[in-house]
Amino acid sequence: MNSADRPSLVSELRQRGILDEAAIARLLQQQAAPWYVTLLAGLAAWLAALLLLGSTLITLIDDNALAAAVVGAVLLALAVWLLRQPGVFVRQLGLALSMVGQGLLVLAVDQWGLNSHDERIPALLAAVVAGALLLVPTMALHRLVCALIMLGAIVILIGLNALLTLYGLLLAALAVWAWLRRSSWAVSPRAGLWRALAGAMTLAGLLLPLLGTRRWLDSLATALGSSATLLNWLYPIGAGVLLLGTSLYLLRGQSAAVRLGAALLVLMLIALGVQAPGLLIAAALWLAVFHACERFWSLLVGLGASLYLFDLYYSLHITLLHKSILLVVCGAALLLLRWYLLGQWRKSDAS
Repeated sequence: MNSADRPSLVSELRQRGILDEAAIARLLQQQAAPWYVTLLAGLAAWLAALLLLGSTLITLIDDNALAAAVVGAVLLALAVWLLRQPGVFVRQLGLALSMVGQGLLVLAVDQWGLNSHDERIPALLAAVVAGALLLVPTMALHRLVCALIMLGAIVILIGLNALLTLYGLLLAALAVWAWLRRSSWAVSPRAGLWRALAGAMTLAGLLLPLLGTRRWLDSLATALGSSATLLNWLYPIGAGVLLLGTSLYLLRGQSAAVRLGAALLVLMLIALGVQAPGLLIAAALWLAVFHACERFWSLLVGLGASLYLFDLYYSLHITLLHKSILLVVCGAALLLLRWYLLGQWRKSDAS
């Protein structure tokens, strides 16, 4: 938040009775540190954590599962305490200790060798520990990291099969739903938890469609087996339905003519991006985060959409001339649809 906008926001919160006088006084006294100070403090904290842990953990653990578990639990308890204290350095140190502590607990389970050929047991522990830490009220970055660890561990639990496609589509749909419903959970006591989950699901939903691209399908055909055929149509259909549903939801208050024109535009985009389902999912996510007024996630999802667009452009097995003609025709059609939608909006505003 810009410092110039803070007084007006505080005044609005006071009028609505959301903040009392004590909370307003604390908020006005807070001064955000410059970004370079935060960056240097974070680097110093991580360096201190590396030096501290690197000089002691190797001698303490020494391939001992029990020692790794005890040290990991102690580090997690210390990390939770540090993360609830003020100061950039202290919180970054707590974040580093938390990640190391989680890793040591997973390492301990792996060293116990409950099932040396199954990575699902350590992954299950990682998901449970990260989920428990996610519930602890700490800094936003720590909660986001814990949510990403939990979702990544679930990926390992699912394995490389068709269910991973459904998981990726589910995460993308839940992320879109969470951002579209931001106004309802932003004022709740669990807003930090919801925001971390929404951010983690957005990032995971943006990355998992890589499995649906032609280049990855060809390289993973042996590992996927019969699931590769399922991925050929499941991801594009799911991504197209998600983009169409998101667009129609955002236009639910417009006239039927506007919704029809928007549906035609989206269907054209779906037809163009059928070989790049990640582009369609990124478009749906971008609409949701833009609607939620999330500047950081809008930039990140926009970057992901650009990368998927580049991949689609260079993966088409046609000549450069045909690609250029296709882009010109699609651009002209989109401009015509834009002109039609703007005309319908003006008619709606006039009436």
